[in-house]
Amino acid sequence: MKPLRFRHRLSVWHTAAVACVLAAGALAGHWALARLVLGQLDAALVALAETEASALETDLRPPARVHEFAPGTAPPSFVRLDRFVQIVDRDGNVVAKSANLGTARLPAPQGMLERLDAGEIVFETFADFGEEPIRVAALPIPVAGRRYAVEVAGSLDDAYGVLGAGRWLFLGLSLVLLAGVAVTSLVFARKALEPVDEIVDQARRIGESSLSARLPQPSSPDELGRLVDTLNAMLARVERGVETQRRFTADASHELRSPLSRLRTEIEVTLRRRRDAAEYEETLRSCLEEVERLSDLTEELLTLAHLDADERPGREAAAVPLLPIVDDALRRMGPQAHRRSVRLHVDGAAPLAVNVAPTAVGLALANVLDNAVKFSPLDGEVRVGVSIDRGDALITVTDQGPGIGADEPDHLFDRFHRGAAARASEAPGFGLGLAISRAVIERQGGSMSADSAPDGGALFRIRLPLAR
Repeated sequence: MKPLRFRHRLSVWHTAAVACVLAAGALAGHWALARLVLGQLDAALVALAETEASALETDLRPPARVHEFAPGTAPPSFVRLDRFVQIVDRDGNVVAKSANLGTARLPAPQGMLERLDAGEIVFETFADFGEEPIRVAALPIPVAGRRYAVEVAGSLDDAYGVLGAGRWLFLGLSLVLLAGVAVTSLVFARKALEPVDEIVDQARRIGESSLSARLPQPSSPDELGRLVDTLNAMLARVERGVETQRRFTADASHELRSPLSRLRTEIEVTLRRRRDAAEYEETLRSCLEEVERLSDLTEELLTLAHLDADERPGREAAAVPLLPIVDDALRRMGPQAHRRSVRLHVDGAAPLAVNVAPTAVGLALANVLDNAVKFSPLDGEVRVGVSIDRGDALITVTDQGPGIGADEPDHLFDRFHRGAAARASEAPGFGLGLAISRAVIERQGGSMSADSAPDGGALFRIRLPLAR
């Protein structure tokens, strides 16, 4: 069996809910109508009983009798029509009754007599009196020192007829309303879900080759609008993820191809003829250098891939002092600076606290210092400054190298970009260190830029969020 579509299920649920409400309303309405009709009948019976009791108390001549007409020449005090009147004593014996009862008598069970003797007004329904059900109201009255009770009965046929008509009326109205609700709910569900169909059609057309497409935005900022915004944001993340994967694959294949080709060529050349141990050792050393280069490249590519994949906004880091991070990065660069006779100086080291992860910032700063030492001349100098600038902690790294070309600042942090100075000096590297550094700093809520220093060399600026 084919399952119902959502719009049909929604219409069925809504119709069922309205049916329950209508059923409850119809039952409540029928109950209220029954109370009203029976209450009016009871009130009429009690009014007639009180009139008869008043007539008895006025006319004390024995024996007690039912007053078919008012005493004297006055007009009749009430119209009896289908009302039966009967007077009984406290033992249930009939003292008098209306002429329309004929030879019959109204029921007076013992329970009714006991309640009447206690002074209550009693209402009873008898379903088998003659050919129709009757309603009896009994009123206790004292007459000439004796206790009597007036019973007044009325037919329930008219009341039951009104209640039956009311039941059919409630049922008919409920069915008409329910049919109208079912139709309108189906129409409204189809109309309300039309934007969803458009979203589904557009989503089906979006594939890996068209991830830049977005779902149509509804005209109103309602629940559907929020859903579309969420899906579009998800599509943007998927697009960035796929683009990152493509870029990583392209970058990795481009950079891995050259060293692998060199390794294969060198091994193939070596294996063309037998060689002595010295030549084999030289070849192995050369291959080892290429393997180490491949290992370093792979490590940096994996670091970039990890940074690209981790798009979750990190929790705000705890406040940490900045100077120990700078001192640790300088200590790690000490051996390399010593080999090149490059001096490392710290200027204006203000005791600042920043909200960052120390290890991540230390990695980024070490990469920048590595570049500064690498491109500084022998016996050169690298200066590191720590200060506050426009509400941020500012780290500056200045070297005495060849500097940055006028057209290079826009591409300096691109992946695998190597500047003119790097290409000219044949300094080791893959052009990934600065890209990794900027990604790490931005993940910490900071920023990174580079330019040529006023006195020559390169000037790198790292901004970090100050701790409050």
